[in-house]
Order: sequence, then C-alpha cells, then structure tokens
Amino acid sequence: MKTTLHCLDCGKPIAKGVYDFSILIYGHPLCLGHQSFITESGATPRTVDLYFALKEREIPVALEYFDGCKNISIALPGKLYIEVNRPHHHDSNWALTDLSRSVYSLQKNISTIAIPDYLLEDPETFRQTVKELTNACRAMIAKSSFWELAHSLRPVQLQ
Repeated sequence: MKTTLHCLDCGKPIAKGVYDFSILIYGHPLCLGHQSFITESGATPRTVDLYFALKEREIPVALEYFDGCKNISIALPGKLYIEVNRPHHHDSNWALTDLSRSVYSLQKNISTIAIPDYLLEDPETFRQTVKELTNACRAMIAKSSFWELAHSLRPVQLQ
C-alpha cells in the first residue's frame, strides 16, 4: 500500500522527491508553493517551527503578517501578535522600536507577546512555549467570539 504525502500547510499531495527536499531544507513537508512562501517570508527556522506547531494545534495563525505598519513574526490577525525576538532586540534602540510597535498594536486593541528566540532552541522550552501560546491564542479567539456575539444581540425594547 502506497502512502500519499501531503503539504503540512495546505494539505495538497506532494511527490516523494519534493517531500524529501522539503524535510531536508525546511524541516517540514511542504509543497513547492509553500516552500517558496517560507523562503520569501524571511522567517527564521525557529519561527517557522513555531508557526507549524501552532497550525498543528488548529490555531489559524499567519506567518510574517503585515499589519500596515510592520511585519509580525506570527499573527492571529486582528487578535494577537507573536514576535519572536532575536538577540539584537535586546539592544536599547531595537527595544524602543519594539515598544513603539507594541503600543501601535495596542491602540488597535491587539496584544503583542514578545518571546526571545532562545525559548525555541531546547525541545522542552519549545514545547512549553507552544503550550502557553496555544492557550493565549485560544483565549483571544474565545474572547473575540464572545465579544462578537454580545455585540450582535439587541436589547429587548420595553413597550
């Protein structure tokens, strides 16, 4: 019996050669289109791993999301931004820029979680980070669903 291989992102069937190449280069089975997307996104390998870990938990995240002002490492569009910060973000100038960007997002009622990339290096801290981010994403989805429902209801008019 032959096993059909699929792209982790879109689910399309992929050939064995494409699968092997994708695993070797990206660490994940991806179709040619998603291999190109990952390459062009400029996302770090750790960010890509985090993105797919969240997708595997059915969190509808976007990789390298542009919000009109900046690119976000991973976003739950309109609800939560996840920034994977590399060591240069600890520099005062970068930190101030990150702070300004977070304030910009908060003004749009979108929270930002900044995590240092070293949390994604070790398998155990990676797992814990994914668990916490999954909980945060699910909370934001539930919060927005409740808010949308609450604001769609109309008060009963008294006669």
